[in-house]
Amino acid sequence: MSAKFKNLIRGWGAAALACAAPAVAWSAHQTPTTTPIDLAGNVPYKVELREVDFGATQMPLLHSYAAAEYDGKWILLSGRSNGVHDLNEAGEGSFPLATQNRDVWVIDPVAKQSWHRSLGVFTTGVNDPSSGLSPFQIASLSATNNQFTQIDDRLYVSGGYGLNPANEFTTFDLLTAIDLPGIVDWVQTGSGQAVDHIRQLETPVASVTGGAMYEMAGRMHLVFGQDFEGPYSARSDGTYTRQVRSFDIVDDGTTLAIANAMQTPIVSAYRRRDLNVIPRLKPDGLGGVEEGLVALSGVFTSSFGIWTVPVEIDAAGNPTMANINAPDTFKQGFNGYHSAKLGMYSETTGSMHEVLFGGISLQYYDESLGQVVTDDNMPFVNDMTSVVIDANGNYSQHHLGFFPEIFDSQGKQWRFGANAEFFAAEGIPAFQNGVIDLDQLTGKTSLGFIFGGIATNGPHTQGNPDVTSTASYRVFEVVYTPVAEARSLGLALAGFAVVGGWKWRGISR
Repeated sequence: MSAKFKNLIRGWGAAALACAAPAVAWSAHQTPTTTPIDLAGNVPYKVELREVDFGATQMPLLHSYAAAEYDGKWILLSGRSNGVHDLNEAGEGSFPLATQNRDVWVIDPVAKQSWHRSLGVFTTGVNDPSSGLSPFQIASLSATNNQFTQIDDRLYVSGGYGLNPANEFTTFDLLTAIDLPGIVDWVQTGSGQAVDHIRQLETPVASVTGGAMYEMAGRMHLVFGQDFEGPYSARSDGTYTRQVRSFDIVDDGTTLAIANAMQTPIVSAYRRRDLNVIPRLKPDGLGGVEEGLVALSGVFTSSFGIWTVPVEIDAAGNPTMANINAPDTFKQGFNGYHSAKLGMYSETTGSMHEVLFGGISLQYYDESLGQVVTDDNMPFVNDMTSVVIDANGNYSQHHLGFFPEIFDSQGKQWRFGANAEFFAAEGIPAFQNGVIDLDQLTGKTSLGFIFGGIATNGPHTQGNPDVTSTASYRVFEVVYTPVAEARSLGLALAGFAVVGGWKWRGISR
């Protein structure tokens, strides 16, 4: 199948383009200010990350991948095995074919074992004899920045960007269903063929990269992202969807189809990709809970800035955004790019906690200066924060600390989290949409693990030959500890953090 080239080939900035953008004025961002962050971490818990040593177990270098959990194991596919793409190169110089991940990985985090099996090589023009997949199927399952979600024992994957067998870069217009028990058995034992456990549907609805996909109320919702066609070129964009696409999945285990596809109106403020979209719960006013999604921050505005005001999406897939000019509207400054994340909800208080781990950020906390620093070049950071939405819908952001300090051979500190994923530990109490039940966490608890993503040994990679980036193989355990009383805000909320290079002083924790 050929790429769907459009009259205007505008390029695609995939994982970590944000960090490479030239300096921009504050007016490039959605809002000129951000809401002050609580540096004291005034939430009823602490979160700590601990690196897990897997010993001699082979682990992939991987970021921007699709993931699922089955039988206590992680299932990983697609994504890339190199670091940040090169802005000075085009086509395969920026997204080399050799670093598209064509393996399916199965990892047991408890036994610290791994298995992997190749889907095949998609340049031969014939079906791979081991997987049974066609060259185009292999290419589509090797894409980067696709959308994915798990429903029971099936993983659904849509879109993603990559090179197809015709040597064309494209956003794949495919929805894929993968039966996890079968694909795990194929990886671990080699029995049968991968094609026996994979179904695909060609549909323009799925032609998205850099968005997010979640199931709510029995329907699938594909949130924001873009369709990019052709080879990457610097400072350019694909066609942003600027909408939520919703549809029913019809999947009997043999045939895959969609029905009742709908899309919301195109809105310029929804021109977003590579963002954190997280399931949300809130009080329904009747003593129960109501589900939805929250799309946090993301890139890029039309002037290559970042978005700061969240978009709320209800259970029917309808997005809304607060008035950006209202004085009490929340404006996010930390952890604005796709990163590892988890959600927790308390029915007792009606509060939703969205915990974000590292990645790329407009702002970060400099402990040595005791200041929040704004960097319009959007650096890689190690900050961990929690965006809290209270029972009345009010937002706040709280600093929780940092990734562990890990240094390279030259003494430079690694930065983690961008395009990584969180895997919940078995037995963690959670609601149906995967949000962790905060009220059930009564003691120190291992919530799960963060794996992979992009690692850099400096804040900016482009134009800095001494800064290295790579896909990460590291695993971090996420440890939750309840705090009897939330810590005092102190002076942490004094003043606004102004976007555009200004700094404001807070207190050191």
